[in-house]
Amino acid sequence: MTFAYPHALFLLLLLVPFTILVIYNYRKKRRILSEFIAEPAQAATVVRSGREIDFFKSALLLASFAFLILALARPQWGERFVSMDIRGLEIVFLLDTSASMNAEDLKPSRLEVARNLVAAIVDALRSDMVSQVNFAGAAYVQCPPTLDYEAFKLLALASPVSPPGEQGTDFAKAFTLGLSLFRSSRSSQKVMILVTDGEDQERNWPGAVKELQKQRITVFTVGVGAAGGAPIPIRDRDGRTTGWKKDPQGNIVKSRLDDETLARIAADGGGQYYRLGDAAGIAPMVGILRTYERQQLARKVKSRKIDRFYYPLLLAVLLLAVEMALSDRRIAWRKG
Repeated sequence: MTFAYPHALFLLLLLVPFTILVIYNYRKKRRILSEFIAEPAQAATVVRSGREIDFFKSALLLASFAFLILALARPQWGERFVSMDIRGLEIVFLLDTSASMNAEDLKPSRLEVARNLVAAIVDALRSDMVSQVNFAGAAYVQCPPTLDYEAFKLLALASPVSPPGEQGTDFAKAFTLGLSLFRSSRSSQKVMILVTDGEDQERNWPGAVKELQKQRITVFTVGVGAAGGAPIPIRDRDGRTTGWKKDPQGNIVKSRLDDETLARIAADGGGQYYRLGDAAGIAPMVGILRTYERQQLARKVKSRKIDRFYYPLLLAVLLLAVEMALSDRRIAWRKG
C-alpha cells in the first residue's frame, strides 16, 4: 500500500495532545461528579455515565479522527492501466558548437548560456517532442526525438565544442539534418529553434530555409552574444585559456553577433528573432509556442494506482455515528 499524500500522515501526531485532553477532561469530570455524589452512590445509581462508556466514546472519537487522516493521505493499492494520448508540437533545437561560442562576452561563455537556454525552454514545455542537432562546420544529432525531458536536458547540457577538424559554421547542414528528424512526423506544427552567434562562413542557408518553408516548418532564431563582440579563447584539454584566436596578420579575431543574418532567417522561416543576454529572455518565445495547436504525437499506456481513500473515510463516518448514538446522559436507577 502507498499513499498519494504521505505528508498528511504527520497529522496523526495531533492524536497525542487530543488523547491528553481526553484524559484531562475525564479526570476533571470524575472530580466534579465526586463532589456531589459519593462513589458508592454513583455505583448504585448511575449506569451509562460510568468510566467504561467514557473511555469507549473517547476511543471512538480518536479512531474516527485517525481514519479521517488516513483518508486524507489517500491510500492506494492495486493498479489499472489507462491509455493516454500525447498531444504536442515537434521541436528541433539547432545548437551552434563552433569555437566562437567559447567567447566570454556572456558569462561564463556563449555556449554555456546557450545550453542553459535550451534546458530552460524545455522546462517550460509540457508534452512536446524535442530533439537537438549540434553543428559547426559539420552537424550531428545530439539527442533524437524524445518526450523524456530529463534525458534530453542531460544531453543538451553536455554539448561540447566541436573538435578542430569540424570548425567553421554552416547553418545549411544544421537545417538539413534537423529536417531529417521530422521525416516520420505526425504533427502539422513543426518548429526549429536556431541558437547561435550568427556567424555563418558558408552562406548556404537561403536554399535550406526555402526547403523548410515548403515543409511548413517555422524557424525561430536566438542570437547569443553581446553587440560589441569578444575575442575567441583557445583552450587546452583541461579547459584553461592558453591564448586567443588570431588572423593571418597576427591580429586577435573578434566574434560579433550577426543580428542581420539571424533576423533574415527568422523572417524567411516564418518565426521571430530574439537577441539573448541571458536565459530569462525566452519568455516571449515560449508564449508564442504555447499558442500553437497541439496534435496527437503518440499514445502510451500508463499504470495508475487505485485510490482506496473511501475505505478509511467510511470507517471514520461509522465510528463517529456510533459515538454520537451513545449517550452518557441517560440514567437508570437500580432496584434496591
